Amino acid sequence: MKTEKIAILVDSCSDVPAEVLEAADMALMPMNVVFRDRVYEDRVTITPTEFYRRQATEKATTASPTGKRILDALERIQASGYTHVIAVCISAALSGTYQETQLLAEDSPLTVHVVNTRSVGIGSGFAAIYAAELREQGKTFEQIVAEVERVTAQTKVFFYVPSLKYLQAGGRIGRVAGMAGTLLNVKPIISCDPEGVYYPIAKVRGEKRTISKLLDLVATTIGTAKRVNVAVCDGADPELRQTVLEKLQAAHPNVLKWYAGDVSPALGVHTGPGLIGVGIQILD
Repeated sequence: MKTEKIAILVDSCSDVPAEVLEAADMALMPMNVVFRDRVYEDRVTITPTEFYRRQATEKATTASPTGKRILDALERIQASGYTHVIAVCISAALSGTYQETQLLAEDSPLTVHVVNTRSVGIGSGFAAIYAAELREQGKTFEQIVAEVERVTAQTKVFFYVPSLKYLQAGGRIGRVAGMAGTLLNVKPIISCDPEGVYYPIAKVRGEKRTISKLLDLVATTIGTAKRVNVAVCDGADPELRQTVLEKLQAAHPNVLKWYAGDVSPALGVHTGPGLIGVGIQILD
């Protein structure tokens, strides 16, 4: 049997923390973030900090990575001597990246498996992080694919969004559309349903209560699971992220690994500043 050399390719909306991305040598497919002056490549030619600063006064939109960008990534992976690729994409219901990657992978000499995480942000990124861990353990390509798909089905993500304005403007509202209650200080917590579509899992008044509800949702999701990883991400609110992280760490001392990071500009276009996201990966 010829040796498999496995690469991991991930889209920028999967919010894999930068240090993890680097350590695992993951290849990135950057989404496009469009301001009126030019098109930026998510996390490549525009940082989250710069993005949120500009979003305060300018409107932005997004576009999936171009086919050329995905092909370039696959060609670079091949040139580096890899034979197999696990490509991790955010929910196919929210972006065309999954379909595009699958289509282009068919013509590649590489053996590619594309994961539709049916999630977004770190909820999606967890699949890439786990694939890297399994590769490190020396698992075969087939073993990694089976295990990543199994665990992805039991990974959850919750987002606290301070304002619905951006989701409404971006048309990414999914089943959140009926929530015109923004004026009444209603703060939604959004998740992805089994098909990978946004829906409001909770509607709470005021930030304090919302964060408390977010912590409850995490606790319910973890339940009696023994092997769990948790990540907390923020959109330009590192203080609140730290608070949430510390509260979760105190409540769940048995979590295997904790991750913290920021929310990509391409996601920020649809959620606006102040977002706090929590991803829970159940390995049991």
